[in-house]
Amino acid sequence: MPSAVEHRADSSRIKVRRGDECVVLMPGIPTLSSAQSPWQGALLERHSFGPHTFEKHQHLSHFVRLHTGKPAPIIWHANGRRGKKITGPGSIFVWSRGTEHSVSFPDSVAGILLNLEPILLQQALPENHRGRDVELIDQWGVQDPQIEHILRALEAELEDGLSGGRLLGDSLLCALAVRLQRSYGVTPSGNVKRRNGLPRARLNRVIEYVEANLDREMALADLAQTAGMSAHYFSELFRQSVHVSPHQYVLRRRIARARNLLNDPKITIFEAAVRTGFSDQSHFTKVFRRVAGVTPTGYRAAL
Repeated sequence: MPSAVEHRADSSRIKVRRGDECVVLMPGIPTLSSAQSPWQGALLERHSFGPHTFEKHQHLSHFVRLHTGKPAPIIWHANGRRGKKITGPGSIFVWSRGTEHSVSFPDSVAGILLNLEPILLQQALPENHRGRDVELIDQWGVQDPQIEHILRALEAELEDGLSGGRLLGDSLLCALAVRLQRSYGVTPSGNVKRRNGLPRARLNRVIEYVEANLDREMALADLAQTAGMSAHYFSELFRQSVHVSPHQYVLRRRIARARNLLNDPKITIFEAAVRTGFSDQSHFTKVFRRVAGVTPTGYRAAL
């Protein structure tokens, strides 16, 4: 198995091992990439390319591909076997870290590709399974609307300039890791249902942490650590407690604080944006209008 150091030497492109070398998987430049995003442990690329054969290679991380173009044939050789099928829009391919195969696309194709570091899937395990390595069962063109929805949401977040911040990306990746582990894991952990939400003391710690850090970027791992549990189970229990996702809760608290700041005529709209954790005034205005139903300028004018 390739070392993590080898793989992270160049984190700007999805790479595989071919022979003794680590090489870029896809030809050409991606039309969309998450290389400059704050997402940890994941790299997304969107590609369109003509007929192409990918010679025998080994995946350095877990890998998911969503076929987004018109129906197209795919031919592969893996484990001494040959396969062929027509893949339509929405088809999902899942390959576990260490998978070795060759793949041919006789026609032009388009797709969203996502590399996932093992740590992301490990974090999706229940607490009593933490530390166990996760291996996935390879999938060649299955229909999985949930995975398609998450990949499309990640694509939309990149196209929108990461307007949801790191917390939204973390939440989407966490949901994807849970889906992959439960549906395609060699030893799935199962679906553990918890119905009582976060204990009051833990919930209070998280709320206090959010209020103290509204002016900076927050990661899902930070909130989960504050609650003392894994990211996935924190997300589930937090939603049960407050009836919205961690991302939506933080967003609403930022806008609530922004309203209070805008009530003071001495505070500029730009200053209100900075003091509530928004990257720029344009982003702040877009989110404020979406949550409050009016722009910051309009809100202040109505005071």
